[in-house]
Amino acid sequence: MAELKAKEGKLTPAELAVYGIPPKQPDGLRAPATEGSPKLKFIATKKGKTMKPSTKDRTEGKLHEVKGTIKEEVGKATNKPDLEVSGNAEKNSGKVQKWIGRAEKAVGE
Repeated sequence: MAELKAKEGKLTPAELAVYGIPPKQPDGLRAPATEGSPKLKFIATKKGKTMKPSTKDRTEGKLHEVKGTIKEEVGKATNKPDLEVSGNAEKNSGKVQKWIGRAEKAVGE
């Protein structure tokens, strides 16, 4: 294979193509789907990444579930029933939110 030659540290897209390296895409853009590859539903940008609602619900649900578990355990350890009940409620609401996200994904949003 031919030796790579860089002019001031950068190769032109034509030179990159000679070596089988695709040119760099601008941030946030993806190549269009080809036959046999899954079609992209959205294009994320680097600065303002978008998240599907179902993914967001599942992520937030898991976060609330973990926070609730921590609150519940701290309430048990410090013998504070109010904190324990609050943690249990938040954990259960997190589970519900996670299931909502799963249902949205199954339905297809």
